Amino acid sequence: MQSLKYKLLLLILPLCLVPLIGVSIFSYFQAKNRITEDRVALFLEQIARDISDTIQLTLLEKTEEMISTSLYRDFREYLAGDRRKDAKALLDVLVEIHEVYDLLILFDRNGNILVTNTADRNRVGIHLDAGRANRIKGQNLTSYTPNSEWLKQVQSGRFGYIEWHHSKLVEQMYEYRNEDLARQYSIGFAAPVLNEAGDVMGGVLGLMNWEFVQEILDKVEEDLEQQSLTSGYAFLLAEDRNTIIGHKFRTNRFGLSTPVQLSDQMNNYGRTLRQELGLDDLHTAIVRGQKNAQYEYPAGTRRISGIAPVNHEFFRWVCAVGINEQQIFAPVMELKNIVIGAVSISILLVIVLTYSVARGITIPVKRLTQGASVIAAGDFSQRVVVSGSDEIGELAKTFNRMARSLEDRSQAFLELNKRLEEKVRERTRELEQSNVELQKAYEELKETQVQLIQSEKMASLGQLVSGIAHEIKNPLNFIYGNTDFLKQYIQNLKRVIALYESKASLSPADTEQIRSLKEQANYEFMLEDLDTLVNNFEEGAGRIHAIIGDLKTFSRLERDEFRAVDIHEPINLALNLLHNEYRDRIRIHKEFGQVPQVECHPGKMSQVFLNLVANACQAIVAEGDIWIRSSCRNGKVVIEVEDNGVGIDKQDLGKIFEPFFTTKPAGQGTGLGLSITYGIIQQHNGTIEARSQKGEGTVFRIQLPVAPAGKEEGMKDEG
Repeated sequence: MQSLKYKLLLLILPLCLVPLIGVSIFSYFQAKNRITEDRVALFLEQIARDISDTIQLTLLEKTEEMISTSLYRDFREYLAGDRRKDAKALLDVLVEIHEVYDLLILFDRNGNILVTNTADRNRVGIHLDAGRANRIKGQNLTSYTPNSEWLKQVQSGRFGYIEWHHSKLVEQMYEYRNEDLARQYSIGFAAPVLNEAGDVMGGVLGLMNWEFVQEILDKVEEDLEQQSLTSGYAFLLAEDRNTIIGHKFRTNRFGLSTPVQLSDQMNNYGRTLRQELGLDDLHTAIVRGQKNAQYEYPAGTRRISGIAPVNHEFFRWVCAVGINEQQIFAPVMELKNIVIGAVSISILLVIVLTYSVARGITIPVKRLTQGASVIAAGDFSQRVVVSGSDEIGELAKTFNRMARSLEDRSQAFLELNKRLEEKVRERTRELEQSNVELQKAYEELKETQVQLIQSEKMASLGQLVSGIAHEIKNPLNFIYGNTDFLKQYIQNLKRVIALYESKASLSPADTEQIRSLKEQANYEFMLEDLDTLVNNFEEGAGRIHAIIGDLKTFSRLERDEFRAVDIHEPINLALNLLHNEYRDRIRIHKEFGQVPQVECHPGKMSQVFLNLVANACQAIVAEGDIWIRSSCRNGKVVIEVEDNGVGIDKQDLGKIFEPFFTTKPAGQGTGLGLSITYGIIQQHNGTIEARSQKGEGTVFRIQLPVAPAGKEEGMKDEG
């Protein structure tokens, strides 16, 4: 059933809003018609007339200027044959004074060019190419103009005009190709030069750049833009009422306060209203002499234009100023917004009034609310007195049913709460048991990690033992291989000595016998080779001694504490212990610089370089090179280990320091070598990074802090 408040709203709102909306719609259309009449008839037409008058005054001014120019005595005397007069200099001065003429030309009675200016009107003090001026000298002007009617006017002693055209003559003298398209067009003013008898001797022609007329049109656009009419602009049509000779849309336009981006297809210079733009409505209105017209340009955009002709004796152009209807009717839209606001306020007032009327009806609801508050406090046994059978009575009945439902649900909630508490206690016990199991698994994981690290160390130690066994075997081979030779040499020496002792004196025959025995025993070679054998024994014993010394050093380093160390010491130790890995196939390049000592654990640092050099050796399949460099940069000692091995894949490079990551086949690596190396460098407050290119090699770069000054000096004193 519908409430009283709803019924009141349905009754009051139409009574108030229907008249208001009707008046608003009527006012909107009346205002639209008035604005159309006022803005188009009075505003746009007036602007078009003002532009037309300005253009007409400009044309009259240029006509008077050219008539005055033709009266200069220097021009009459030059045409009379007196070449002492510098007519070109006078033309240059006039071009710079008037600033609108691209060319001022003195021509003879037949229209042949005699003299033209070389002063550049665009740049004071700059001259045009004299060679170009000489090339056009003597040529007939009618070959550069649309027709020769202007010359006939001059020959008859009257003023001549040249219509709007793209001047080939100006094009030869100026570089306007990439500038505003308006600059590439001209109009001409020609005045006859008369002798004292009044006969025509020749004339003066001024080719005025069209940009000065276009600037008048552009100024209108700027003025409209200041009045927030950004869609407004002026354009100019030729005498045929169809060809556009001045427009906003043109190639290479510049100079607007709001630049317009145009493609070549939107250039309207020289285009026709009917054939190319399809503006039949506008063309018809202009031909009929209407003062305004409505049309669409571009398609879908309604425009209104004021129209005014240019009242000149020769240049019978038509000027028009157009604006989009959307901007013209902006005040109407503002009025529309005002009406909408007024209607909204009226609706609000109606709602407030209706609320005030209905407030008396809601008093029983307050009593219902008070009873509901008691129930909300937790007393679900409270019931509301039901009075009447309207909406409030129905609400009271519903409320009582809700109270009974809440009471039943409260009891069910208490039972549910008890069950939930038991489940929480049970879940807590399960979590505690899970925590114990998790702690046990963590301890097992730590033990496994220790075993894996020890396995990595044993793998490195096994590699070292294999290399050391090979290193010790080589010098032992020297010793064992030369022992038989030494025994034989000693036996031969004993025989020679015994022979000497058995002879009481040496007769020639004895001497020959001894010589023969020496030859059989190779006595001379045996004496020389004895020294070589002794040297080999000494070299092999020295090599074994060095290897044992390095092993002792490496075993002692594991028990050392942090101390200042020459970083080259652990590097050289690693190279000695890994000698068998790279011997005869890999060239080691030591590029050590003068670097300060670093504070480190020598044993752990030796393990770092053992891992890096071993990895580099394994990365080189056959022969190759390893470079080890040291330097000091920005207070850090920098060590680089570079190889030209197989390199590391780009997708693997970011994971090489992760524990258990390895690219080696199963059983050939634990994946902990670089992880342990990374951890050792972190313990030394250093950094390690790698860069690699697949197939080109890998570079590991380590940075370590320099040892404090006191420790470094103490270490040097101990040394």
